[in-house]
Amino acid sequence: MKMWDRRAKKELKTQSFDQAINSMVLKDDVKVVTVTYGNNVALYDVTTFDLLRTHSLPCVVNSASLHIDQRYFVCGGEDLYVYKVSIETGRVLESYKKHFGPVHCIRYSPDGELYASGSEDGTIRLWQNCVGKTYGLWQRQILITAVRVTMTLLWARCV
Repeated sequence: MKMWDRRAKKELKTQSFDQAINSMVLKDDVKVVTVTYGNNVALYDVTTFDLLRTHSLPCVVNSASLHIDQRYFVCGGEDLYVYKVSIETGRVLESYKKHFGPVHCIRYSPDGELYASGSEDGTIRLWQNCVGKTYGLWQRQILITAVRVTMTLLWARCV
């Protein structure tokens, strides 16, 4: 991985890895690049190219995405799991195995409320960042339940 000064047309820094890079994601609004290689997820400062953090996971990681508040990231790989990891501690906060093939791509929504994972099994899954929170698609179920309860109460009053 190389950092270039485009105006001067010269290389500023080089970072080598002991394994091939699987993905790189530039999170421009927070000036961090997320790099996955082997079973590692590394976070680099874009302006200085300094390593901020590196975390190892139990499998080869194909893709990772940094949350907007930079407290955690999600990633997925060869073991079919999707992981949510604390950046500060490196602890796996959540893990889900719902895909039937390796996870090749994972990204947070711009607002950080959802993330999507794409797998070799041909599926794309949407995940809530805060499980149980009413948001977007999940709001509909709450509204339907509220209508049912209201209708039941109205029916009970009529009887």
